Amino acid sequence: MLLTPELAEHWEALAESNGISKAELVRRRMAGCRTKTIPQVNWKCYWQLLKISENINQIAKTQNAATIQGVNPPPIDHIPFEELKIEISKLRLQLILGTASQEKMD
Repeated sequence: MLLTPELAEHWEALAESNGISKAELVRRRMAGCRTKTIPQVNWKCYWQLLKISENINQIAKTQNAATIQGVNPPPIDHIPFEELKIEISKLRLQLILGTASQEKMD
């Protein structure tokens, strides 16, 4: 594909902002797929929420293991861990996919 230097630079920047190669960007555009630039802060939040979700899972496993072994685990406020993990997953998708995905998930 022949492009002017300005247009080639534009496509390169667009591909980079979407985290894909220029060739992949062209393939997606030819297939009629929309591309969406995701702000860097959304990616950072996405990964931080994943870490939080993993920590919640570790807390729940530790509490359950202690109970099974007959040990009184340290008291914590009742937290619906599964519901919290689901909400975190929804937030992560919201950060990456946008508002339309939230409506479909509810």
